[in-house]
Amino acid sequence: ETEDEADDYDGGSIVDEASISQLSKTFNAPASTYSNREVREMYIEAKALDQEGDREKSKEVLRKLREATPHDMRVVRRLARMEQEDGNISAARGLLQRALRGEPGNAHLLQGLGQLERQAGNDATAMNHFRQAIKANPTFANPYHALGTLEHTHGNIKAALAVIKDGLRKCPQNHRLHHALGDVYLDANMLDFAEESYLEGLQHGPEWSKAFFYTSLSFVSYAKGQVQESRTLLRQSLEINGGMHAQGVIALAQLEESEGNIHAAREVYRDAISRYERRRRKRSPFRSKSPGEEDMFDSPSLVDEDGKQYSRSYSGDKWVNVFKSWARMEEIHGTYETAHIVFSKAARLFPNSMNLLIQWADLQSDHGEDEKGRLLYEAACHRAGDGSAKPFQALAEFEMKRRNFVKAQSILYRGAQCAASSNGIADGKNGLARLFHTWGVCEYHLGNESKAQQLLEDALRVTGPGEADSTMRSLILYSMARLEVLRGEHLLAQHCIGLSLKENLFPGGNSLIWKLWAEIAEKMENKVLEKRCKEQALLRWEEERGGTVSDLSRLLGARGSDSSSRLPERTGSVMKDMFRKTPWSSKVCHTSGRMDRVWYQGANLWKL
Repeated sequence: ETEDEADDYDGGSIVDEASISQLSKTFNAPASTYSNREVREMYIEAKALDQEGDREKSKEVLRKLREATPHDMRVVRRLARMEQEDGNISAARGLLQRALRGEPGNAHLLQGLGQLERQAGNDATAMNHFRQAIKANPTFANPYHALGTLEHTHGNIKAALAVIKDGLRKCPQNHRLHHALGDVYLDANMLDFAEESYLEGLQHGPEWSKAFFYTSLSFVSYAKGQVQESRTLLRQSLEINGGMHAQGVIALAQLEESEGNIHAAREVYRDAISRYERRRRKRSPFRSKSPGEEDMFDSPSLVDEDGKQYSRSYSGDKWVNVFKSWARMEEIHGTYETAHIVFSKAARLFPNSMNLLIQWADLQSDHGEDEKGRLLYEAACHRAGDGSAKPFQALAEFEMKRRNFVKAQSILYRGAQCAASSNGIADGKNGLARLFHTWGVCEYHLGNESKAQQLLEDALRVTGPGEADSTMRSLILYSMARLEVLRGEHLLAQHCIGLSLKENLFPGGNSLIWKLWAEIAEKMENKVLEKRCKEQALLRWEEERGGTVSDLSRLLGARGSDSSSRLPERTGSVMKDMFRKTPWSSKVCHTSGRMDRVWYQGANLWKL
């Protein structure tokens, strides 16, 4: 259940001093030029326009509402959220900050800023905003939910439980907090407590929320070994709201996939998406071509500028994740053609989804369809605008792997320009750091060592200082060491590789770090150190062959005998990939994946 789905509800809060103060401001404000009836009609119109895909008109109505109801900060939040979804991060942040200057203690605005920073990857800042929102209005449930789930995502189970339980003491009938509590218990394998929390929330939630609770109860049943009961609960979740429950569709399809029922999983996706497409057509003035007229492999037409085969998706539409999940399955169990067809369907319905286009481009690249891949990466760059450096980095690395370094250099420059034009790059500081890192390696391949050094230093400068940023810092320091070795500065190289090892996600580092250190020791004629580094490189290489499962064992193996009840002190951003997953996720994801795959992807750019 997403944080913003219940923004227009009070979360079961009682009328308190803060809400009375808010009402007082509204009543004492100058008379509005709009009547209460007109205001209500404007709310309805804004939502209807959004549902129809006309986001610009919807935002125009919301701006009028902002004038009509200057003290209703939910209008500001909705406007900001729509700007954020359109990639206008600076505009979204500016809306919230300007409103907050007028009402510095407004919990809704603080909550909105927290959500924006979370989406931008600035988790520490987001947590701070959520805590301020709780302090400003202790009976507002949303920041408890947001902070608790974010702590849970980072693996801070104790902190997550404390926040969520505190929220339930203030808002005992808030269904979303009961759901979040159940999620924490589920990850802790406390299945009876999880089931109890979900059943409690089921009693308090509105009709639409029941689909989420049935889905989560299915996770409990599956964890208990009751596969058929899990399947029944998931089908029950799809009977609510006309089957428009994206999370339930993904869960049921992945359950079938995990049991080896690929045909059944494919049928779940196909039936659900047919329902979704029918619903989209009803509210769209445009129609797709008939199957006989349509070329599924005509990539240029699928990323055209007007995108008028369907209306744009509305705010908060999560169905793009259903298509992504189906495409992932087809890549593993189907063929290139079947995966391509799924992506082409998704692109028509979500023409402005940057990440979807990048994933589709990755598929083309992996299967040697370079021209289609290049076209899709370019389309993703166009969709990103100034919102993200990710597509520029992806396209540049695509060109670098084909040794088109001059072309890659130009692309990276474009990405940096877009980032510089916006103070609110969508993927946070690490997105810019990854861009600078790739650019630095590219400049080295072009023979510009001084420029490469400058860019790597810039990458380190913009990387966040937190624990979750340690993987990026380790990668940049590794690249600095590589550059110093190539320049003959072996003492500096040894200093950088030592820092890279210190910052690395895994205690003891990885094989590439030790291999480079052995090379440095050899050049410094330190035979003892060289021998020890080679031994460590071989040991880490043998550990790494086990993939994700081995990675997790290494991570947890760092716990001392006196601290067996807790995770290691530094776990880095990897913790965000370990929690809040379906119980069958390990069966449907690539078992050969690496927890530090981003690190390895960056390090391997030196081998081109």
